[in-house]
Amino acid sequence: MPEMTMVRIYALEGERKRHRSLADEIFERLHKEHRVKGITQFRGISGFGSHGVVHHADLARLNIHLPIVIEFFDQTEIVEEALIWIRELVDPDKIVTWKIAVG
Repeated sequence: MPEMTMVRIYALEGERKRHRSLADEIFERLHKEHRVKGITQFRGISGFGSHGVVHHADLARLNIHLPIVIEFFDQTEIVEEALIWIRELVDPDKIVTWKIAVG
């Protein structure tokens, strides 16, 4: 079995890159260009980052700054190729990777 890697990317729902949602940009490229084995986007109900600003869902107002976690996995070689352009879009301290065993 080839070596596999899991990646987790932390973002905010309202973040935009190249005139579109950062999460959508990453999802589409991973799906269409890299054809990774699996990808999931999680929308958080609350969270805070390095600046300590708390973002949370609130029924009284629409909050477009909720946390988004994008998680994907594939063979390490494919992941490393994808991380080249992902690192151009996302701060390095918002990307976490680790080796995994599948099966």
